[in-house]
Amino acid sequence: MKKQSLLTAAVAAACFAGGAHATNWFQLQGTEPNGIAAPVHVFGFIQPTYQDAGGSAVNGLGGPAASFNGAVPKFNEVAPQDTSSRSFNMLRARIAVRGTVLPISNKIDYFIMAEFGNNSYTGTGGYTPRLTDASVTFNEIPGMRVRVGLFKTPGPEEVLQGIPDFDYINFTNVSAQLIQNQFVTGLAYAAALPTQGVGPGGYLVNSAPITAGRDQGVQLFDWFNNGPWQFAYAAMIGNGAPLYANAQTNSPSYYGRLQESYIFNHSKGPHQAGITAWVWDHLGHQTLDVGTATGSGYTTQQYTFKRYGVGAQYRSGFMTPGALRVTGELMRGTGWILSQAPFAGPVGGSPTCGSATGNSQALCTETLYPGANNAAVGGYVEAGLFVTRHWDLEARYDQYNRMTNNPGLERIFKTTTLGVQYYISPMARVTFNYAINRIDIPHLSSVGPAVAQQNASAVASAKDNTIALQTTLLF
Repeated sequence: MKKQSLLTAAVAAACFAGGAHATNWFQLQGTEPNGIAAPVHVFGFIQPTYQDAGGSAVNGLGGPAASFNGAVPKFNEVAPQDTSSRSFNMLRARIAVRGTVLPISNKIDYFIMAEFGNNSYTGTGGYTPRLTDASVTFNEIPGMRVRVGLFKTPGPEEVLQGIPDFDYINFTNVSAQLIQNQFVTGLAYAAALPTQGVGPGGYLVNSAPITAGRDQGVQLFDWFNNGPWQFAYAAMIGNGAPLYANAQTNSPSYYGRLQESYIFNHSKGPHQAGITAWVWDHLGHQTLDVGTATGSGYTTQQYTFKRYGVGAQYRSGFMTPGALRVTGELMRGTGWILSQAPFAGPVGGSPTCGSATGNSQALCTETLYPGANNAAVGGYVEAGLFVTRHWDLEARYDQYNRMTNNPGLERIFKTTTLGVQYYISPMARVTFNYAINRIDIPHLSSVGPAVAQQNASAVASAKDNTIALQTTLLF
């Protein structure tokens, strides 16, 4: 019984623990310990969270947009409902089961997990618990394991990693806006939508849940050890969407990731000590209904987007005084760029794109730029240091340059996050984050007429700093 309990705890920690740890997530999330895995392990985690997004109102809007002065921007409210500037929330509550399909075979593993928390995966457009993972892995072929079903795609470290020991409460701007793709369920306004680039007006779109870094498909992966060196690869073809958004894609998505690690002292698991570097790539497609503002004459058009990046991480240990972690990652995207709430802003519930002002950035709830010429780039550097066994200090700087191809639409999101974590044990901790946020407009004169520049500046200057407190408990 003691051995079984320890194994269950180890499997749960391997499945979920993470933070910015350059770990072999293909192994930890897709396979079971060879020869010792039991048929069924039930486990999960909860993350009750408090966030204060500031709640400052936007002021200084001119022209027809002046009627929104005094309203609170969506980015100063707590997601996903965006109805309050400060709130307690059960951000994540997941339960899962995994194991090996004995007595059929000890080389076939499975993993099933559901999300019951209130977040952008379950709470956009109304709260709906959702299945996050449901996969089977076949380990019969040497050098090429096969995973099929719904699971995390091989992409950037920040999204691929396990969540409960993610060292920060919120994702970086680039991951939240560019990588965590949000599907479009339809267009409220899409007159004269161009196929290349985008005009200054942008387009209001209906919201849908994010992908949470997941897709349905088939993945080939494995890893190879040579002394302290470990090479891992994964290649995947998928629908391009989790279960709830199949209709939004009609062409496959392609994913790939390569990583090389130098492992210290034969360490293993989610807190593996060593140096790791990785590259990844994603080629995807989304369909969109294009037509008039009245909804007549709609046609379906497909758009292609690309995402790719590189990163590296150094980690010397975990929950030992002096243990240090340093991570950096650079990501780029072209094609489909969505300024999803709460980043488009400023006003929750705004009924129009504000084309009369020439500045849709000031009024749209969400703005879509689907043209192939669109581009964005972002990244982050972060570090963590255990000053004692239980106290871990964190610092992260992230920046996201959106719509770099269009001076009038380009916005730069900058956030410096300072944090501290207290680890009660590897299975329980408390995290505090203070995020210093800023939005820059690098080419203000290109935004449009004077009133458009005035409105864009008013929106950018309204962005508040944020405070967040979270408890993480694995069971």
